[in-house]
Amino acid sequence: MPTPGKHLTPEDRLCITTMRKSGLSYRDISKKTRVPLATVHATVQNVQQWAKCPNSSKLGEEKKGRGRPRITTEDQDQAMIDEALSNRFASYEEIQEKIAPGVSVVTVKRRFSERNLRKWIAKRRTRLDPSDAEKRLAWAHAHEHWTKLDWLTKCMWRDEVTVERGGGRRPRWVFRYPHEKWHSECIDPDVRTSEKKVSQMMTGCFSGSGLGMLVPVFKDPESAGVTGRSIIKEFDTFFMDVWNDAFEGAGGGDFFFIIDNARTHLPLKRWLLEKGVRLKEIPPYSPDLNPIEHIWSLLKHLMHKFYSHLYKLKGEQIVKKELEEAIVHCWELLKSPIFQSLAESMVDRVQAVIEADGWYTKY
Repeated sequence: MPTPGKHLTPEDRLCITTMRKSGLSYRDISKKTRVPLATVHATVQNVQQWAKCPNSSKLGEEKKGRGRPRITTEDQDQAMIDEALSNRFASYEEIQEKIAPGVSVVTVKRRFSERNLRKWIAKRRTRLDPSDAEKRLAWAHAHEHWTKLDWLTKCMWRDEVTVERGGGRRPRWVFRYPHEKWHSECIDPDVRTSEKKVSQMMTGCFSGSGLGMLVPVFKDPESAGVTGRSIIKEFDTFFMDVWNDAFEGAGGGDFFFIIDNARTHLPLKRWLLEKGVRLKEIPPYSPDLNPIEHIWSLLKHLMHKFYSHLYKLKGEQIVKKELEEAIVHCWELLKSPIFQSLAESMVDRVQAVIEADGWYTKY
């Protein structure tokens, strides 16, 4: 019998009319079928009316809808889908003008909605070439048998990050009444363009066991900016103690320092090899295979959460000093389970690269 609130099926209507012909009263039929009395009565009357009308639908057939006829053909509907899938960045207006100029854009959107196809904001990733995808896929296949324990105990990841005053902003929710939209207490002030330029580059590393190091990197006095010499200077001061502790914590077995093969890292690679550090290079343009990228996102969020007042400070050197101390403090706020989880995520990251044939992943 039908679910309350649902239309009667042809079988339901046939059952009701059969009961009526057998002599049951409308009320008895209603009780047996749990169909409202008025619906039972209307169903029997409609069937009797259909029987008198030679052009009526046969008993049990569904009544056709009375809505406005579709103004696009099936061929047009399919052509719109084909056009969208062959030119994914086309606008609704462009597709409407090319395929169905006689209909509205609203109708075009409705046709896509019927096929569960809609426009989304495209995700942004570093451009990959087929050769890049091939290298990424080969690297992933070479490491697809590594377990979570392997990634947890055999690797240390590193990279640089530039933290900008006012960076790391995320949308903030505020309690307000509708008319307070532009109230000063309900606005999340943005940093002025002139204030946002102060930044500090940091170099850091971590392993599955927890924090490694995070230290500022300063401009090379012999160059216009940060160079390999700048990074080596900081590594020479801080890194080896961190590396030896992590190496001993891993039991002294296989332990690798993961580094990308950017050209600017060549001097650092040579320095690390001279110090006896075993390197494992990841393919170019593969931030998804370096989970420290997620750490930088967390770090910038904490910066904005706890040090949003930095935009009020004046003087570049004062701001840089405060910025450096704030970054290190936020780094120390990160808990060990975060690093463990990110190290273990390499299993899923490698699998995602394989499933994407070396192309883009969600990481």
